Amino acid sequence: MLGIQTDALDTAGGVFMTVLALGCTWLGGQAVLRPHRPPQPIVGPVWVARTWGLAYVLLGIAMAAKMTTMLAGEEPAWPMAVLYWAAGPLLIFSVTAAGASQWRARRRTGGAVSGRHGRHK
Repeated sequence: MLGIQTDALDTAGGVFMTVLALGCTWLGGQAVLRPHRPPQPIVGPVWVARTWGLAYVLLGIAMAAKMTTMLAGEEPAWPMAVLYWAAGPLLIFSVTAAGASQWRARRRTGGAVSGRHGRHK
């Protein structure tokens, strides 16, 4: 019989992480399908926003599957590790590309930055 094989605290943590993983998947899906509409978690070219979204979708799926299998008392399967290894570099690459894109935009405008902490010319 399939049942939860952990204590109450581990179960609560696993459920919380699963909900968090589903939120990551939803946020990443929004970035993939609507790259420049709210919620806008990353700024840059469309391909950067979609790459970031894809990384978050992969990360959310892997995390949800891992937590679900751990709650069921099973060991996570090797495809979950592959998804983690794919999501990590995509996420790092997209954040780096977004930072480079913002840096180039600031250089092009002569240093004028709009926002709360930016310098204004």
